[in-house]
Amino acid sequence: MSSASPDPPLPPDGFAGTVAELHRLAVYVVSPAQRLRNGEIVLAPAPGGFRTYFEIDGGVVEVDGRDLVAGGERRPITTLRAAAHALGIEPDVGQAEQFDVPDPGDLDAPLAIDPAAARVLGSWYRYVVDVLELLRLEAGPADYPSPAWIWPEHFDAASDIGQQAAGLRATYGGSPGDRHHSEPYLYASPWAGRVDPFFDDPAFRGAARTLTQLKAAGPEAGLEFLREARGRAQGAPK
Repeated sequence: MSSASPDPPLPPDGFAGTVAELHRLAVYVVSPAQRLRNGEIVLAPAPGGFRTYFEIDGGVVEVDGRDLVAGGERRPITTLRAAAHALGIEPDVGQAEQFDVPDPGDLDAPLAIDPAAARVLGSWYRYVVDVLELLRLEAGPADYPSPAWIWPEHFDAASDIGQQAAGLRATYGGSPGDRHHSEPYLYASPWAGRVDPFFDDPAFRGAARTLTQLKAAGPEAGLEFLREARGRAQGAPK
């Protein structure tokens, strides 16, 4: 990763539909398979979508477009149930009762995944993580920056930075889009709430910049936005 801020990718038509299908795959299959082996749920970017952050049985499980790669084998992704069986588990539909996640739907219905959209999803996550790594490098040890991980529940990549005891901790991240924002976006959300007028997004107690806004503002816009958000979060009263 260079010291320059990367430029976010442009999603193709049908991107949101593929994201929705892969979100279900992450929540009910890939993340539970990792948790069953090592208790961890977090994911990481991959060129064709995403992968488990930690190894499972000697290797990561990777979503590569319409394929599931695990244990040295590549299998086409057909349904949630078939993908789960390929990883030696049943779909963990109990996730829907515990977290704010998409409904599992029909476990035997074919998943509509566009490989080109899946690759852009992987590129978006790579962009977000790279920008977050630059932000984490600027934080000091006392800010306890957490790793930049993809969280399956909201399907966003995020890192927490700042001293919690002083009321300065905030979550910084990026989403490929959700029910509140129809396109990918970066966000910052202070744990203390709307500590500054900068944090004015109507959907949550933070600030957001959509992909359209980032593209219009130039290649450094993502890092500049998160830097400004962090500066304002750090100015919160103790």
